[in-house]
Amino acid sequence: MKKILFFLTLLYVSAETFSQQQTILANFDKIKIGHLPAYNDAIEKFTTKFFPASQDGGYTIFDIMGGKHHGEKLRMLTKPQSFAEREVPRKYAEGQVDYWFANIAPHLESVNAEMMVYQPEYSSTKYEEGKDVEKFLMTEWTIFNPSKAGNDIRKRLIKVSEKLGIKTAVFSSYTGENKIYSSRRLANGWKELDEPMDIGATYDEIYGKGAWDKDQVVLNNYWRRTDRFMLTKNKRLSSK
Repeated sequence: MKKILFFLTLLYVSAETFSQQQTILANFDKIKIGHLPAYNDAIEKFTTKFFPASQDGGYTIFDIMGGKHHGEKLRMLTKPQSFAEREVPRKYAEGQVDYWFANIAPHLESVNAEMMVYQPEYSSTKYEEGKDVEKFLMTEWTIFNPSKAGNDIRKRLIKVSEKLGIKTAVFSSYTGENKIYSSRRLANGWKELDEPMDIGATYDEIYGKGAWDKDQVVLNNYWRRTDRFMLTKNKRLSSK
């Protein structure tokens, strides 16, 4: 009986933790050729009217440069939501849906939505610490061979990031594929990418000589980098 109660308690705690995880719904807007000016005008009016910053932070919209989504816009609610909050039926303001389909949808070739779940156990910064950052380097990793060894190495990399001053928030995809998004927060802008750093040497300094060469073999079998792109906050289009 005690074992049953223990496992029921463990199950409840796990479910409760899952429901409170921080999530974001990232919408990749692919805009029709020649429609960018009209899209910008329409989405600016949309965020101003229906998603003011006073309403839980409103919307944040980024320009994407590089990678598979080059030239697209990344659109998301500024404040993350838990799974429990997402289960609450969404209420739309009067005219919101009609405005979207009449003024924004005609300029879109497609919208690719990606549910991302913040993973504090693999991150070197808290989610909320990125709210004032305007530039990010996003790296997409696809995990082909999940393993505890690979997970453990990812956790070791946190100390490496902290020693090198790299602020990274890590997200897992909740949209089907076994993907990971590493969001490096560039508080000082793109110039941070020009600063020299040796991840391998720093890893060895922390975990012992030869540790990086050995663990990198495990990582190379664990995942592959499948995309990389840069994000710049579009102040005009984001909520004010």
